[in-house]
Amino acid sequence: MKKVVIVGGRLQGLETLYLAGKAGMYTTLIDKDPAPIGQNFCNRFIYQDVIQYNRALLSVFQEADFVLPALENDEALDVLLSLKENYGVNLIYDPAAYAISSSKARSDQIMSAAGIPVPLHYPSGKMPYIAKPSSLSGSEGVVRLDSQSELAAFLNRREGDDWVIEEYLTGPSYSIEIIGVPGNYRVYHITELFMDQFYDCKRVFSCPDFPSELKGQFEALAFRLGELVQLHGIMDVEVIDDNGILKVLEIDVRHPSQTPITIYHATGVNFMAELHRYFCPGSDFALPEQEEREIYVSLEQLEVKDGYIDILGEHVLTKAQGLYLSPDFCGADEAITNYQPDKSSWVAAVICKADSAADLERKRQRVFKNIETLSGMALVVRDLLP
Repeated sequence: MKKVVIVGGRLQGLETLYLAGKAGMYTTLIDKDPAPIGQNFCNRFIYQDVIQYNRALLSVFQEADFVLPALENDEALDVLLSLKENYGVNLIYDPAAYAISSSKARSDQIMSAAGIPVPLHYPSGKMPYIAKPSSLSGSEGVVRLDSQSELAAFLNRREGDDWVIEEYLTGPSYSIEIIGVPGNYRVYHITELFMDQFYDCKRVFSCPDFPSELKGQFEALAFRLGELVQLHGIMDVEVIDDNGILKVLEIDVRHPSQTPITIYHATGVNFMAELHRYFCPGSDFALPEQEEREIYVSLEQLEVKDGYIDILGEHVLTKAQGLYLSPDFCGADEAITNYQPDKSSWVAAVICKADSAADLERKRQRVFKNIETLSGMALVVRDLLP
């Protein structure tokens, strides 16, 4: 059995553990949190801070086929890199490419210099603007500025210069993943992203019907970005369709969350198996064949509380205790949830599959009705936009 060590049991770690389990791997999770949300998804949990590693922990790393960081702590990443350099740990981590993607200001500058379309930065462009902390991931700290007075107030109160202020574009957002090394990359199924009122991704749809012209543009863009940052590993590319031009919102050189599970159910491609194939010498993981007919899949997070089913970004999972995998949950194909009959509030990441977009929507609505029946009360579905 293949062995993989995941360092960090939050959202990224949960995703990698889920996929590693589907690939039949033996998983060890290491986290300094005594109860990370991914704890129930691993074969073995080690409660320890990797910064204070010892010989026993080093042996765990050395025995693994590969080690994957699922965290953004620079000190911990530096320690893991030193273990790779000094003890031969097979760490899938690209510090040079990660340094580019972990700073939105730097990555936008590099992409703009290479002629890759990105949203215009203030003072170019026009209202509204969106302000993002350059070095934080996801939706953390994001602020929309709808008027000159809001912009002026923000500029006066912001702390430091580590912000990116760019035009707010309203087209659909998409994601694509790329895995490999320079000269040998592969791109994967495209997914569509939907944001909640806090600019956090609340829903992912697979895109079997993605327009072929845009698909070619998107794939070529991903290959170009891989070569631009000299990627050794996995990278997520998020774009927005601005009147037929795909503009890059961000790149992330790390295993993403939400989209890999969606892609797995839509195509059968498992990114943990892909990483093993690319980065484990002599790997006998066969490259999964892309299905001739990709299916329709949705993955969305919800919170049931106070008479509502709120469709929210993945932040609702971050503080949930007791998450577990539940097949056929309320008519969904699978759910990652902490539902218990005695809970007045609970959360779930719900996965639905269907053969058409219409069937997928009907299935999603049935799931909401079944949740209402499960709760024994009338519930209102709130699916708010930014």
